[in-house]
Amino acid sequence: MKSDIDIKQVQKNLTTLGSEASPAEAHGTLCGLLCGRSDLEPREWIALTTTAADAIEQGDLLAAEASEWLTDLFFKTVAALSDNNLNFYPLLADDEDDSMQLEAIAQWAQGFLMGLSLAGVEKFSDYPEEVGEFVTAMTSIATADDYDLAGDDSDTEAIIELEEFIRIGVLLVNEEMNPLRVPVDIPADQILH
Repeated sequence: MKSDIDIKQVQKNLTTLGSEASPAEAHGTLCGLLCGRSDLEPREWIALTTTAADAIEQGDLLAAEASEWLTDLFFKTVAALSDNNLNFYPLLADDEDDSMQLEAIAQWAQGFLMGLSLAGVEKFSDYPEEVGEFVTAMTSIATADDYDLAGDDSDTEAIIELEEFIRIGVLLVNEEMNPLRVPVDIPADQILH
């Protein structure tokens, strides 16, 4: 299942705010930042991704509306990353063209790595080995748009597998860097006194 977020609307709002990032790269950056900094505020991500902080402060209504829309995307992403049903998906266009899809995956991976870096994550030795392995794999995926495609159904299958690898890997990284501490609801009659 793909994200229900309108990628064209993301592009429109990024453009309104002066961003040159693609929706995939901007979402990857957001996810990397959120994995590395659980205290991240929407305005910080928007300021890092766009050039419109002054326009928003000066009361530009279009910039304010675009910022509000991206703030909503921020909170939807936070919710998806912490969803117990694993409903997180990288924001990628559902494009028929495999080469365009591969390019979007590479941009998402580049954004994710940039987000981790901007969050101040410098080493992965404090986390399970799988986290470092995933980040290393993401550096290879960030250049995936350079790969030659076979031009058949195997391309589509490989892209689906790559998207799923990213999805599950990001959830793993997020859980290791920001462990969810969900309180256990124990019925009162089972509590020992």
